[in-house]
Order: sequence, then C-alpha cells, then structure tokens
Amino acid sequence: MNKIFGSIVSITLLALFASFMTTNASAATPPSYFNDCGIPEYKPDAITQYCADAGNGVIRIKWSSWTSTRAVGTGSYYLKLCDPNCADGKLAWAKVKVVLSGPKFTHGKRYLMNVTVSSINGKTLPEEPRTNIIGWVTDYWMG
Repeated sequence: MNKIFGSIVSITLLALFASFMTTNASAATPPSYFNDCGIPEYKPDAITQYCADAGNGVIRIKWSSWTSTRAVGTGSYYLKLCDPNCADGKLAWAKVKVVLSGPKFTHGKRYLMNVTVSSINGKTLPEEPRTNIIGWVTDYWMG
C-alpha cells in the first residue's frame, strides 16, 4: 500500500512540475500578433494593406515559421486595378513571400509591425513597374 501511495504522490508531483514548467515557458515568450485593420490576428490567413477599401493585400497565407520577432509565409498578393474605375476594376494577382517583423509592444500585446511582400518568381508586382518587393508598417492604434 505504501508503494502505491508513494507512486501516486510521485506522479502527482511530476504532473504539477511539468504543468508549472509549461506555463512558465509560454509566459516567458508571449506570442506575437498582427494588426489586421484593428483586429489582433495570430497567424492570419489574410492581411490587408489599406483597411478603408481593402484594395490590396495577401490572401491564402501559409506560414512556414512564426516566432515572437518574425513570421514568414507565402500567399497570393492581390491589387484592385481601378480601370475604368475602382468599382468596376479587376484584381491583379501574384504569388508572394510575406515577412512580418519589427515587434513592438502596445495595448498589452506584442505586434509584428513591418510587412514585406516580394514576388516568388522575381517578376515585378502588379502596378509596381520597377520592383518585385513592397512593404508597409501597420498602425499603432490596434486593439
């Protein structure tokens, strides 16, 4: 009986210790989020550059890595072409690599603030006649 009781106590203590270590490890490095139009997103499948009209961004993102300081993924960049006008314009597309970086703490969370989008095949991005890479910084007003 003493052996069984000792085993139960040992297993319970090990479980408590493992739980404590897991909790401390996750608390030591809080996750990073991305501000997508004021909504904190963790590994979003889409990001928008201009929230007012959602005229361009990246969708169908597959993240290959996501840390507290940097995220890397691939997806489909879209840009609304305003020809003949924005309401009737079509979308232009490109396969891209997305990198989020520049962690900042604000509103109680860590956000990856810098976005870099580059074409996978090296061709210029739609409506970007001289470059295959664009970037933007998200706002600090996020929730």
